[in-house]
Amino acid sequence: MAVTISGMTGRGSIRHNNRTFSAANIDRSRTAQNVTFCREDLKQVYHLVFDEALAAYNAKKKKTRDKIPDYYEHIRQGKQEKLFHEVIFQIGNKDDCGCGTLDGDRAAAVLKEFAESFQERNPHLRVFNAVLHMDEATPHIHIDFVPVATEQTRGLQTRVSMKQALKQQGFTSLGRNMTEWRAWMDREKQTLAELAQAHEFEIISLGGGRKHMDLPEYREAAQRLEAAQEQVTAAEQEIAALKKQKKGLQGTVRALEAAEKVRVRLDTIQPEKTLTGAVKGVTVEQVEQLKAAALRGAQAEQKVKELTAENGRLKSKIPSTKKQLQEAEAQAKIRQENQQLQVENEYLQEQLEEERSFSARLLAGIDAALDFLWEHLPEPLRPLVEKAQQLIPVPDVQEPKREHDRGRSWGDMSL
Repeated sequence: MAVTISGMTGRGSIRHNNRTFSAANIDRSRTAQNVTFCREDLKQVYHLVFDEALAAYNAKKKKTRDKIPDYYEHIRQGKQEKLFHEVIFQIGNKDDCGCGTLDGDRAAAVLKEFAESFQERNPHLRVFNAVLHMDEATPHIHIDFVPVATEQTRGLQTRVSMKQALKQQGFTSLGRNMTEWRAWMDREKQTLAELAQAHEFEIISLGGGRKHMDLPEYREAAQRLEAAQEQVTAAEQEIAALKKQKKGLQGTVRALEAAEKVRVRLDTIQPEKTLTGAVKGVTVEQVEQLKAAALRGAQAEQKVKELTAENGRLKSKIPSTKKQLQEAEAQAKIRQENQQLQVENEYLQEQLEEERSFSARLLAGIDAALDFLWEHLPEPLRPLVEKAQQLIPVPDVQEPKREHDRGRSWGDMSL
């Protein structure tokens, strides 16, 4: 069977994942078929993972205001990192791998293998909640984790950092089109595709519309980019050296021209004559002057020949040098534009994360309020709370074509 592998980010609603409440798109008669791989309290996970590093960090701070009393609250209230991240993986869609079909059961078996190996494959992504859902349109898994960076020199020695956690797993950014997250997600989708192929699924797409690169290919691409950048740098250095050499030769030519002006001319050296006009002879001093002048003339002539040859060589290199200079300038312009785009992208990412953090806190507050009402309202009024829970928006996981049940569309969440 030909299917598409989907991987996307989730909103991170733990209560929805664990079915603390049920949204309208859930078939409650099949909820018992869901598989829970891991379910831990997030605050307890923070204590287990970060308390030792937090104590060491606070011990170095003399002022109370510089200490962090609770790392969980520190991250929750901050804007740099999220408390946790969620990813969702799916094979096929409701038409070819729908829940309750044989192919849907085969897809669920593949997703189960994938989820069980996720933590081993990602040692720096601490999984605390992972669930396979079989009560929606298509089998899919939600995996929630905390990115844990170790051996850090800034802040806590062990701290929350998605960028550093993925870097420690071998992924570095190649630019805005291949971030650490995208490279890692492509690797995970490829792993899921290989498991699916072992179960006789034919993979026609990994989703996202980008060429897949596994970790070795990703590193090879990074090396090629680095080599290209080194070539540009070498060309720029060669151009600078040629310019410097040209200036040095110009100085040598000027020096030779000045020496030529003061050179003793041979015709100024004349033999002495007697009173009658007869040649008296050449003095020793005059002979030495003649020798020195002849030697300087020979040296100057040789230097002129060398400079003429060097000048011809430099003239022949001018076209290629100009081309290298133009290419280097073009590369520098591209790098400058890329840096500007990267700064703009980082700003937009910060704004997006801030909006997501606010939305998450707002939904968490609504969930908590509904839980409180459920516990304290009289029994006849509880259906109103349940109705309110169903109205809270929860994304329905479907294929990247966004063919959603009940006409619901959540936009393109695929990476």
